[in-house]
Amino acid sequence: MNETFNLYRLQQLDTQRLQRLKRIKRIDQIIASDKAVQKIQKRIDLALRQHTEKEAILADLNTKVSEKTLKYKQTQAKLFGGKISVTKELQDLQAESEALTRTIQTLEDKQLDAIHESEITQAALDDAHLAMKQLLNEQATDNSLLLGERERLLQQLPKINSQREALKNQIEDGLFEEYSALFKAKGGIAVAEVIEGSCRACGFELSPTDLQQAANPGVILKCKGCGRILYKA
Repeated sequence: MNETFNLYRLQQLDTQRLQRLKRIKRIDQIIASDKAVQKIQKRIDLALRQHTEKEAILADLNTKVSEKTLKYKQTQAKLFGGKISVTKELQDLQAESEALTRTIQTLEDKQLDAIHESEITQAALDDAHLAMKQLLNEQATDNSLLLGERERLLQQLPKINSQREALKNQIEDGLFEEYSALFKAKGGIAVAEVIEGSCRACGFELSPTDLQQAANPGVILKCKGCGRILYKA
């Protein structure tokens, strides 16, 4: 059994797997962290916050106008109801009625201003939502291409994982653990090809004896320069 070939092939599969996983992660980051989208989203958040505040002010004014209007009607009913004949009480009701009229007028003026401000903030919010819709429509093609690439990468992973698992079962546990440790420690290159008598990873030149051993399918030889497992086709 050619252990070094199996390890070399396993490394190829692991590299393909990592490349696809990294690309998928990058695509997710690109879509999620689009600066133009984030900028408009901040604009939407601000417009929504401002509109909510204006709506709260308007709602409060509406309540106050309703309360004062009801109080005014009650005062008018007492004033002209004919049940009160005492001059002082009638004068007090008249004064209260006039004060309520002034208060209601002031509140209604504020109410009109609040309605106008609410309409302005609503328009700003609508404009922000429209800008977001237009931007997403413009980016639809780019994002669809990225999402299409992401889907293709995801579809490739099961086959790679299946081949990897089948190959892993052909490798002794101890050797697989050694390979895994090297793969992590050596930047994804645990197995280095022997090219023109040298380690492809670090360039260390092998002795004639080492070259013979590297060509032996039953021998696991490590590079004396970098410690990687050597593979000679």
